Amino acid sequence: MSSSDPSGAAPRAAATGGRRRRNGGGDPGEGAADAPRRRSGGGSRRKPESADGAGGSGKGGRRGKALPILLGALGVAVVALVGVLVWTFMSGGPEAPAQARPTTYSVYASEKFNDVLPSQEVDSRPLTEGEMFERGNEEIDSQDIAFELKAKSLTEDCSKAVWGSSVQKALEDAGCTQAASAAYDSGDYVGVAVLFNLRDAEASQAVADAMEQPLISDEDEESPGFVVNPATEDPLTRLGTGFSRAEASVSGHYLLVAWAQDKSSEDPTAREDLTAPLIALSGYQDPLYRRVVNLERPDLGADQGTGTEGGAGTGTGQGTGTEQGAGTGTEQGAGTGQGAGTGSGGTEQGAGTGTGTGTGTGTGTGTGTG
Repeated sequence: MSSSDPSGAAPRAAATGGRRRRNGGGDPGEGAADAPRRRSGGGSRRKPESADGAGGSGKGGRRGKALPILLGALGVAVVALVGVLVWTFMSGGPEAPAQARPTTYSVYASEKFNDVLPSQEVDSRPLTEGEMFERGNEEIDSQDIAFELKAKSLTEDCSKAVWGSSVQKALEDAGCTQAASAAYDSGDYVGVAVLFNLRDAEASQAVADAMEQPLISDEDEESPGFVVNPATEDPLTRLGTGFSRAEASVSGHYLLVAWAQDKSSEDPTAREDLTAPLIALSGYQDPLYRRVVNLERPDLGADQGTGTEGGAGTGTGQGTGTEQGAGTGTEQGAGTGQGAGTGSGGTEQGAGTGTGTGTGTGTGTGTGTG
């Protein structure tokens, strides 16, 4: 067959041989020539490796891994926020530190108490729980505010009723024998009232002065201390977290400290009027008025009966005649007495003339303590 044969037999044979070498091996030289074509053909089925060794684009791979991490972090943040909100709701509100103090503090004096209750020598009878926490002090209703007693404490260790070494030292120097603390709650306010039983009116004034508080804005000046809130639960523990006001009343040898705050207040610098709740809390010292009456009118009987206010007590009745008879009765009861003479009976000293034995109606008044 001529080499010019248009059928191209020779080249076809070479091509055929080339196919056989690819399938079954053959001449190494020709196989090496075909190797790039095999790699080139294989490249269309494999993705080149990225610079960081991962398949596909480097940036795309990083985005694919970062998205789950971001979603996980977001989920953790949401769970944490929900936890904070739940804790805040369950806890009820902010809680004052153990050494809480009022934003403002004022001192007043009562001339009436100073004159009648000047010292423990004159008024030696100790305070009782019935006197301080029962009767009218279970609920104090004044100035359209109804305070309800929620926590109480009566102790002979006055240092437990306050914090701060300066105030504790002042109480010790004042001969403090008792501290009656009470925490109150109303619809809008929380408050604390503490009554200290001290040696005399001068000692009461000294303790009131020792509690003088520095301005809230003066962070460098340390507080000498203040009264302790006897309550441990919300909302009573909010006292001292916002704007609060306290007043000390020198009442003879007693010192009353009243402290009030609006429940919703959280900023100590946001001033507001707390006159009404403080006036209401001042009713905590009402037992002192009964002591004043007993000292000014001993003829009405000592407030030493048993029971609540209005209970039965022993008093002195005023009989008829020129003599003073003894009678028994309730606080407002009528007593009978034996008087000399005849005539109609009356209150106080009965009037009558003549001789003989007569019985009349007089006023036998006795008061009792619970």
